[in-house]
Amino acid sequence: MKMASLSRILRPEPVLFILWVNELIRLIWSPPILQTAAGWVMVIFVLLSLPRISRGTLFLCVPLTLLAGGLAVYFDLATGVLRGFQDAAVFMAFFGSIILLRTLADQRPEIIRARDLLTNLRANQIGCGLLVGSHLIGSILVVGALAILAPLLKENADAKSRRRAAEASQRGMCLAPLWSPFWIASAFATQKIQGVAAWEIMTLGLFMAAVGLLLAHLMYTREIEFAELWRALKGFTPIIPTVTLCAVLIAGLSTIAGLSTLKALIAAIPALTFFSLMVEKRPAFKHLATETWRGSGRVSDEIVVVTVALVLGRVLEAAIGDLGFVDTMADISLPAWGVIACVISFMMVASLLGIHQLVSMIVVLVIFVPLETGVADAVMMEASLIGWAFASMIGVTAVSTATASAMFRVQRSKLILGPNLAFAAVFGTISVTLLSAINSLFFAS
Repeated sequence: MKMASLSRILRPEPVLFILWVNELIRLIWSPPILQTAAGWVMVIFVLLSLPRISRGTLFLCVPLTLLAGGLAVYFDLATGVLRGFQDAAVFMAFFGSIILLRTLADQRPEIIRARDLLTNLRANQIGCGLLVGSHLIGSILVVGALAILAPLLKENADAKSRRRAAEASQRGMCLAPLWSPFWIASAFATQKIQGVAAWEIMTLGLFMAAVGLLLAHLMYTREIEFAELWRALKGFTPIIPTVTLCAVLIAGLSTIAGLSTLKALIAAIPALTFFSLMVEKRPAFKHLATETWRGSGRVSDEIVVVTVALVLGRVLEAAIGDLGFVDTMADISLPAWGVIACVISFMMVASLLGIHQLVSMIVVLVIFVPLETGVADAVMMEASLIGWAFASMIGVTAVSTATASAMFRVQRSKLILGPNLAFAAVFGTISVTLLSAINSLFFAS
């Protein structure tokens, strides 16, 4: 009883906000003491979160923690462990900003209007509507898009309709990380591949996402004429200005201030929220603060997984170097297209084996980024984001797969081993070809 009472008092939410403020300060002033303190405070957050995380998260993190601990002890990498916690601290500010953005988006009238317009689509337009709608809404709300779209189906919809709706929503939403800075994928890749401008990865990602959406239409809804498709797309015009404003603001701030995409997002979202509250001129601050606080209590699982993955990444980075594995890969000397194919296919296959995409992304980036592969950083990052998209779409341990299964009442195995697996295989092949061509045409030295 005393332990339960202590657990209620010592909550992780205040620690999240402390680290969020710390990272905002570090955007302007970053003495070493703040970075060191952030790492130790991050340790406290993880310890306070342990009684609250789900069993699935625990099962995922325990073997990763044992692996990281074993490598750290064997190779004497205690410093690398602390560096991993310091790396994770910036993601506290990322999650804080994302929670704030999701709460703000729930109040925005354009989200509500888009949802109302979608309900008026005819039956043969619903598939296209869910594909595009999940992509646009998912670019900001991530898996929250599924909670908005799933209730649009009729309560008595048959199993086949629910499955098709879930698959379409998964395809559209999981293509969003190819360009959206609001996905943890982009933030994670930015930490490992620094120096890629936000506008550069967004432009490349938008092009690849457009190809993916067009391919999904041709593969699964090609019986719908483009005139019908256009009418379905018009239902989401209220969202486009908001999505565009967010993307332009982050890309502009990153370019002008020289910040990474992750840090630009951390700085931009609080400013955007403040501006929105001032323009709306309505007493929404209290509601926003309350919901943001509540939301911060629901991300402990995600933050713990990210932290464990980052610690493992730091340890792996040093251990792989000591083992000479990078030198071995350098001797193999894969062509650029082979490197791109390895990144995408490894992450996709790993997700089918139950390996979380955070771990598979770390592995491929730790191996390939230090090498002279001939693949530009922007192309390497986009390849890893495509791998993440597939892992989210069909991954056994992916949050998006589990969410779609629950929201649309479809067995997870059917979502994993269904049409989206074929889509990932086809789009993966096209992606390797396109990224190889782009690498040769625009990034060849």
